[in-house]
Amino acid sequence: MASKLTVTFLITVTVALLIASYFLVKQSSIEPFQNASYTVNDLDINTCPAFTSEIQTAKGSTDCCQGDMVDGKCNGTTFCTKSPAYPGVKACVDKWREYFTEKGTNLCPATMPNYFEDVTNSQAQKGCSAGPIVTDGSVPKDGSAKQCKIYPSEEDNRTKADSCYVEKMRSRIQCPVVNGQSPPTTLQRWWWKDNSLLAFFTCNYPFEIGMPQMCYDRQSVEIYWDSAVPNWRTQSMYSQWLARNACANYINLRNESQAEANRLQAEQRAREAAEKARREEEERRRKAEEEANRRAAEASRLQQQLDEANRRLQNCK
Repeated sequence: MASKLTVTFLITVTVALLIASYFLVKQSSIEPFQNASYTVNDLDINTCPAFTSEIQTAKGSTDCCQGDMVDGKCNGTTFCTKSPAYPGVKACVDKWREYFTEKGTNLCPATMPNYFEDVTNSQAQKGCSAGPIVTDGSVPKDGSAKQCKIYPSEEDNRTKADSCYVEKMRSRIQCPVVNGQSPPTTLQRWWWKDNSLLAFFTCNYPFEIGMPQMCYDRQSVEIYWDSAVPNWRTQSMYSQWLARNACANYINLRNESQAEANRLQAEQRAREAAEKARREEEERRRKAEEEANRRAAEASRLQQQLDEANRRLQNCK
C-alpha cells in the first residue's frame, strides 16, 4: 500500500513539475517588457535642472531658481519646486515628465518612442528605447531592448548609423510597393571609410530578369554625398543619376525596364521566328532537292532499262 502511495505521489509531483516548466519556458520566451504599459508618468525625477539653483524659501519649500539669487531669494524665475506644487509653480517631477515627453516626441522614432537621459550627468549617453525607462529616466530598464543614441553634435546625429536621427529617417521612408509588397528599408553603412557611419538607405527587391533590384533614398544619399563628395551639387552627373535611381522614380524605372524588356523579347521572338522560317525553308529546299534527285535517279534507271531492252531487241533481229 505504501509503495502505491509513493508511486502516486511521484507521478503527481512529476506532472506538476512538467506543467510548471511549460509555463516558465512560455513566460521566458516572451520579449522582456512587451506587456509593460510604460508612460512618462512612471518617471519620478525630483531634482533641480542644471541651469537652476536650489533654494529654501521662507515658506519651507525647496525651489529651483532660474536666474540670480539675492539674499538667498530667487531674483529670477522659479522654474519648479521639489516640494508639492503651489500656485504658479509646477512640481519638478511634472516638469521633467513634460521635458521627457517633448524630447520623445521630437527626437525619438516611432519604433523606439521612450526618451532616456541622466539629468544629473550631462556627459551620459542620451537616447530612445523601445522598452520602458527606469524611474530616474537615465537608462532603459532592459539593456537588450532596441535603442538608438542621441549625440551632442548635429554631424554625428546625421551620420552615425545608430543615431535616433538616422532611425527616424529610416522610419519615414516608404519603399515603393511592387507585386503587392513593400520591402523593409536597408541601411547601407559607409564600410569603406567607417563602419559606424550611415552611407545611405536603399530599398532592395527580389531578382527579376531585366528589373532594377534597388532604389536609393534621396535625402540620405544627399547627406552622404555632402560628406563624401562635397562639390557634388556642381556636377550634373550626380543629380542626373539620383533623379533616375531615387526611390521616388523606381516605379517609372521599372516601367521603362519592363518596356525595354518587352522590346527585347519582341525582337528575340522576331529573330526566333525568322530563324524558324529560314530553317523551314532550308528543310523544304532540301526535301525538294532530294525529291528531284530521286526522280532524276529513277528516270536514269528507267532510261537504262529502256536502252537495255532496245539493245536486246536489236540483237534479236
